[in-house]
Amino acid sequence: MNFQEAQRWLERADPAVAKKRTSIPEQLAEMKQRSEDGVLTHDGAAAWYALVQEMRRLADSYERDLIRTLRASGLTWQQVADAVQAQMSSRQAAQGKWKRLIDPTRRTTNGNMRRGGRPRQDPPA
Repeated sequence: MNFQEAQRWLERADPAVAKKRTSIPEQLAEMKQRSEDGVLTHDGAAAWYALVQEMRRLADSYERDLIRTLRASGLTWQQVADAVQAQMSSRQAAQGKWKRLIDPTRRTTNGNMRRGGRPRQDPPA
């Protein structure tokens, strides 16, 4: 679900939160408060979850783009950690945290692959 779909869902599920058109963090804070007050509907909770997941996906893509840009500009892993103030103790720590984000040989799958084991064989007829 993308951000716009999550917003539309929130408008249907909990119009009291959506109609204010506040920032996303403010919407999430209000949904948290409604949950604590016991007035958050099930659909509202699902919309809240969808917004959180979408924010996490966006944050991950922004982090990936940032690290790729910094590395492409010639910074070492230690300089990248210093640039983002990650307080990494070593170059290896920074590389361990972010190398997967920029690895050009990173394997992607279509989700239809079985993990390990022998190929499936149909039983004899």
